[in-house]
Amino acid sequence: MAINDVFIGRQPVLDRHQRIFGYELLFRGGQTNGANVLDNVQATASVMVNTLNNIGVRRLIGKHNGFVNVDEEILRSGLVELLPREQSVLEILETVKLTSDVIGQCMKLRNDGYRFALDDFVYQEAMVPIFDVVEYIKIDILATSRTEIEELIKRLRKYRFTLLAEKVETKEDFDYLRDLGFNLFQGYFFAKPSVITAKSVSPSHAVLIELLRLLSREAELHHIEQLFRRNPELHIKLLKFLNSAAFYTVQSVTSILQSIMLLGYRTLQKWVTLLLFAGTGYDVETNPLFERAAMRGRMGELLAKRITGSEADADRAFMCGVLSLIDVLFQIPIEQALTELSLDQDIKDALIQRKGLLGSLLTILENLELENLVEINGSLGGYGLTLEDLFAIERTATIEYENYQE
Repeated sequence: MAINDVFIGRQPVLDRHQRIFGYELLFRGGQTNGANVLDNVQATASVMVNTLNNIGVRRLIGKHNGFVNVDEEILRSGLVELLPREQSVLEILETVKLTSDVIGQCMKLRNDGYRFALDDFVYQEAMVPIFDVVEYIKIDILATSRTEIEELIKRLRKYRFTLLAEKVETKEDFDYLRDLGFNLFQGYFFAKPSVITAKSVSPSHAVLIELLRLLSREAELHHIEQLFRRNPELHIKLLKFLNSAAFYTVQSVTSILQSIMLLGYRTLQKWVTLLLFAGTGYDVETNPLFERAAMRGRMGELLAKRITGSEADADRAFMCGVLSLIDVLFQIPIEQALTELSLDQDIKDALIQRKGLLGSLLTILENLELENLVEINGSLGGYGLTLEDLFAIERTATIEYENYQE
């Protein structure tokens, strides 16, 4: 089955008045708070995918800041550009070699609006060149004596850093550090990391590789759109990403093509690469719900075009069909599932209340699956269609789907 649980750790970062300034987002492989990180790239990519795609920026950090660990490979990949720049603080891991290339990449990102922190900071002269880029210095107070902390602060006084104390475990520590000049705090004294979980759909590895191939040679948008049409799980993931991404606009989505065009080739390439880095694309047995969603989408599209002749209506009907099982897929109420997607209001009304033409078409498709032919006949009559017309549309959609499977 292509539906799995995903997890992310979240620990608050508080200001001097113990108000939430942000959250550090941490890799978690399960419900427990421990993190067995064997691959920094995969861990960071997993955090990013879960933040952007599976759980959502709004649910995780709201309007606060998100602290995310990064290393050289993640910085070079450009994947961090998928994160919302106005809310993201990139924590440079202590293992990163601060070469001129790394510093140059960080400078470019800072000029684009991202902020940087040095994680587990220990002063070294070799670090000075990156001080112009960094805004936050994180000091592990359990690994640093008070004498060392005081010497460090004297040394850093000429720079305009915001000091963040991590692993603060007692009120005495908090009071001491606050009086010393620290402005941000993180640790068990305030809260242990909590584990947030959500349901995720995973496109197969083969589908992601095919999409990356199409994007790398800038294939016509029509071919890319067709791949999304044939893989509802990929489209759902894209819609959730659109709602979380830094470049997202208030524009409502009405079609697959529109959602692809909102991103463009370069950003889509990064998105697919991120999914592959995170290991979310793996070969799994097809979930029959995806087949039903794909069939509903195509049949709704054909019905709408037959009734109104409008390509726009056909696109909306396809979206409705594909998303009509999203509550079943994620095992949450449809209203909750749709809050994570920026859809046109008529699509939401159809999915939640079965209102309008789109809602009526969904009802017809649901009754067809239940073989409620009497109800279907009455609904079709209002559009000048017969059961034979509907069966012909069903045959067309089935043949197309089977041809793709071959």
